[in-house]
Amino acid sequence: MFDTVIAGGVIISAHDRYKPLTGSIGISGGRIEYAGTALLTKADGKEFVDARGKIVMPGLVNGHCHGDMGFAKGGADNMTLGEQMKDFAVHNWFLDYITDEDRYFARQHTYAEALLSGTTLLMENMYWSLGNCSQRAFKEIGLRGALAEDVRYDFYKSDGFLTSDMLNDFKNECQVNGLIPVLGTLPEEEFSHERLEKVRDMTQNCGCFFTSHLAETTWRCDAARKNMGVSPVKALKHSGLLNDHYIGSHAVYLDSEDIRLMAACGAKVVNTPVCEMKIADGLAPVPEMVRAGVVVALGTDGAMWSNSNDIFCEMKCMALVHSLHSGARTFTARDVLDMATINGAKLFGLEQDLGTIEQGKLADIILIEAHRPHMTPLRTGEAENVSSNIVYCATGADVSDVFVGGRHLVKDHRLPGVDLQTIQQHTFETAEKVFTLSQNN
Repeated sequence: MFDTVIAGGVIISAHDRYKPLTGSIGISGGRIEYAGTALLTKADGKEFVDARGKIVMPGLVNGHCHGDMGFAKGGADNMTLGEQMKDFAVHNWFLDYITDEDRYFARQHTYAEALLSGTTLLMENMYWSLGNCSQRAFKEIGLRGALAEDVRYDFYKSDGFLTSDMLNDFKNECQVNGLIPVLGTLPEEEFSHERLEKVRDMTQNCGCFFTSHLAETTWRCDAARKNMGVSPVKALKHSGLLNDHYIGSHAVYLDSEDIRLMAACGAKVVNTPVCEMKIADGLAPVPEMVRAGVVVALGTDGAMWSNSNDIFCEMKCMALVHSLHSGARTFTARDVLDMATINGAKLFGLEQDLGTIEQGKLADIILIEAHRPHMTPLRTGEAENVSSNIVYCATGADVSDVFVGGRHLVKDHRLPGVDLQTIQQHTFETAEKVFTLSQNN
């Protein structure tokens, strides 16, 4: 008998190129024990989920998010990143106005929103450490997490590096709590030979994945060239920081040589198309990266920059913006689904455990309502449109159920066991406090 049976849904997964399969999934010990056409029944599992009328697919991966900004939706509309950095420096990106408790609830709010909309793994790119509360915020919501700790005490002070003991303690604390430890490294305007060599030694000694905002804006690229004489990617390469443990976020301004180096070194990219359009960063050369063999995954960035944590929005925007820019056949729906699922797993070397619905893999699975008018007609035959409907029609609000490691965390659009009302109320109060103080100062 399985721990959980999910039966009667339309199953799609990257491993067979999203060919729709009506059938069942059996979960035991947090992993997929069976996935196929058999119609399992209530007698086959301790828990039975009727998935008729639903699409069943792997959980989505958000590879770049700033949960601290969960209170700040609408706080930077109609502003570029450069304008924000100038205007918000006076209060240290709201830090002068908020407490660690405010930030803890903001992260919980972000993670709850992400989980309810089908994200099962999210990378938190923090500004300032929350200590053990960083791990606790993930644990109490149940979301699978990768936690990026900045290598500096304060991202405004680039020569104040954490000690090796601090980084090892962080790494151990993440692993104890089932999280992926990641190091957050320097923005291009802080590049110097000495700093990058220091960061290289830190990443090598810690043995973690590491990430940075990469070539996001023209002015950051110009800063790298002024400081290092070369592009940001080439500076990372020359400093020994471009390898298969590096995850670059945004990657908007890359030339063909940058892309070739990224592919040759196994470096990976998280692109956030909604954010990049909203704050007018630019359009990343994602088609060129994909053709070169660079793994490209998706992220939402924080609530200040995209106003949502819905990866379905990112999928649709990724498909549409590159269709407009590079032609209607640039990406298929399946290509974009790869970015949201299996490529997200590849960011952390987890493609053997996550990203597809296959026997033996961790049961990170989501169910999507497929009977609503905007999701129909749904065809599963020769002219199937399941992948297309997911990318072009679905939103996070269509996700009814979410499993993370076999745990049924979202049930019928609800988060049982999570006091969502308290989380939302605290986040609302933080937003009111922050924007009142901002206007008065």
